Amino acid sequence: MMKFYEYMKKHNVWTDDEYDYVKFKETLLTGDTKIHGTRDNLDRFKTISDIGAKLFDVKPTDAVYSNLKTFEGQSLNNPELIKKGLHIFRLIMSRYRYETQRERAFETNGLLITENYLKEGFSEMIAEECEKYPLVTYKTNQNLLVDAMTPGLSHLRDACGFKELILSHINASHLDDAHIKFRRNTFVQRVDNKPDDGDVQKVFHTDIFFPAIKYWYFPSEVKQEYGPFQFVENSVDLTEKLLDFYYEQSILISEDKWDRSRDKSHREGSMRILNEEIDKLGLKRRSVPVKANTLVVANVGGFHARGHCTVPHIRNAVHGSIRIDRPFNE
Repeated sequence: MMKFYEYMKKHNVWTDDEYDYVKFKETLLTGDTKIHGTRDNLDRFKTISDIGAKLFDVKPTDAVYSNLKTFEGQSLNNPELIKKGLHIFRLIMSRYRYETQRERAFETNGLLITENYLKEGFSEMIAEECEKYPLVTYKTNQNLLVDAMTPGLSHLRDACGFKELILSHINASHLDDAHIKFRRNTFVQRVDNKPDDGDVQKVFHTDIFFPAIKYWYFPSEVKQEYGPFQFVENSVDLTEKLLDFYYEQSILISEDKWDRSRDKSHREGSMRILNEEIDKLGLKRRSVPVKANTLVVANVGGFHARGHCTVPHIRNAVHGSIRIDRPFNE
């Protein structure tokens, strides 16, 4: 990941004093500069919010530090602040939430696949149990995992460390907020995928500006022709080229000049990216067909999409998502 002060230098929108201040503060966050011989004493959120106050005159309680993704409000859609790097600030500083966050596969590649996740026999149980659930892609009061009473789904929920594994990927095992979201957001998802159905989820997009998680336990095989999950590998690693894309798009959105063909979700902070733009960034689109009994975990701060199918197929999974409320706080 490129450092904030290094990236913004080429845009020449800061004073020398601002540049020196941000450089010092950011090197504290990266560990390149240490206080009292260690970075363990560092108040990471205070350091981040000090930078925000210096550059953008925003308080620690401002929406800038929330999980609000849409470009709305006095701060988040201010063209001058955006040009000064506000959206880039949120992208990069949310990766400094905890010390080791930038050192793991979840924050570099963004895609984790575990085959043979459950012990023998349970995937077959869950596959059969899923067939009894509503044919919907979203959570309802009828398909939450927390309410499951059948043996296979109960085993996944209670006996294999499923929740603990998911929360560990976003360093949120200690956050009540994350535990609550796991309970409320994990459900039996049944996707009725059809060719050429115009599904907007089949356009590559991010869900949010910070590292957030979606996960799918697939009890049954998902073949290529069924339209498996799609992910742009390494699109969570904020390189200079990728930051250029975000910086340009954030300015266009703030000035209401964004490309309407990208769908209104682009304006709402779930940015859409075209295939040719992915290629120019030097990134690789990956299709993720899976064997039965596979767990797929994705950092949806990166680009992903629902897959195009060539034959109609109902794809069953235990699916969930977690976006913590305070993505800049340890």
